[in-house]
Amino acid sequence: MRLILLLILLVGCNKGPSHFQGVAHGHPYRIQIGGSPNKALVQSLLGEVFEEVDTLYNHWNPHSLLSLSPSSPELQPILSLAHSFCTLTNGWYDPTLRGPIQTFKTQVAHPPGYDLDGMLKGYVIDQIVERLLAQGCKNLYVEWGGDLRVHGKHPSGRPWQILLNDRVVPLENGALATSGSAEQRWEVDGATYTHIINPFTEEMVKVNEKSIYSVTVRAPTCALADALATACIASGSKTFAQAMKEKLPVEFWIVYLDILGREPLSVGKDPI
Repeated sequence: MRLILLLILLVGCNKGPSHFQGVAHGHPYRIQIGGSPNKALVQSLLGEVFEEVDTLYNHWNPHSLLSLSPSSPELQPILSLAHSFCTLTNGWYDPTLRGPIQTFKTQVAHPPGYDLDGMLKGYVIDQIVERLLAQGCKNLYVEWGGDLRVHGKHPSGRPWQILLNDRVVPLENGALATSGSAEQRWEVDGATYTHIINPFTEEMVKVNEKSIYSVTVRAPTCALADALATACIASGSKTFAQAMKEKLPVEFWIVYLDILGREPLSVGKDPI
């Protein structure tokens, strides 16, 4: 069963949030802000953040700052965060695998370098939230490509409510990110591979009857949730999720593939 993240919109007597939506870098975004924000300012802020994705962080863009000058001080915040996630996950999230990933996807040899895709969506969502908070917005829902982060509450006064695998997850000041094999797969010599690499073997993770199909993580920030979801897929084991739960205030939802189909397995405390 494919995990789908949907905001449950409940109609009430209170004034609803302001809505902003569109598509950036091939992924739809959906933003809700309580109150009456300056719409022109919000649109300008969104345009600025999404432009940075390509000009600063896109390892597929040979003209991005990450490709041309990865030692630039402008990149140090995201690279420092990425390396901290690598340490936290004992190497299961590794931002330095651009070479083998690009080589697999293009079948052309590529040099080593940074690939931040395993946490980039989450990082961008965090940037949007933090910049909106700096503009005085307090109650926010920011979703991009299925990953999301919320701050405060829905304008009705209740927590933001997310439908996750047929369960309602109330969320305040937290994030959800999903990683898996649903969207990107490659067929090579009769085998199916995901877009995620095992950092220790430098081989792309295979899809088979007993593999993890998808992982959703709830965490304080979306970058952390994104990196943990990526790392869990790379590890191929719920043991990784259990180890992270001993260190961090996080929750995991793991969906496996088995002979009978896709069977969900929730790891750790049920947040509902």
